[in-house]
Amino acid sequence: MNCCQDISEKHNKDIQIKRTLREFYKLDTPTTQFVTQVPKLDTDNFDIEQYAKDVLCNNPQTLLNLENTLIQEIHNLECEKKILVYDNYTKLLSVGDAIQKVRKTSFKKKDNQSVIAILEPTLAHIGTLSTLLSESLVRKETKDL
Repeated sequence: MNCCQDISEKHNKDIQIKRTLREFYKLDTPTTQFVTQVPKLDTDNFDIEQYAKDVLCNNPQTLLNLENTLIQEIHNLECEKKILVYDNYTKLLSVGDAIQKVRKTSFKKKDNQSVIAILEPTLAHIGTLSTLLSESLVRKETKDL
């Protein structure tokens, strides 16, 4: 099997995995049957006090619709985060496999040993950054609870 076929099959497998995860977490199926306008909360000109006043003036059904919309958006964001974590994990595993292949071939060829010597500090730095990122995500998740 040639390199292009391997890449194509891996890409198709990645697409299938993402599709399966989306179906599992029900990201593509709308669960709400109403439309509620949710303002952009992350804009610079968002006024929380005015938004709270406007929300309190609405009837209970509109408030329930807004709550359901926000809950669905939170659920979708959490699912997207899980998919991103899974994608990054699979990429990390593939990088690990590639490193092992390079190491196996470098023991056979002396020219590649210099490549390993160059890559080792970079990979150690990537590992350190990965650990720091994981720890900060855990702290953020525990802080949000």
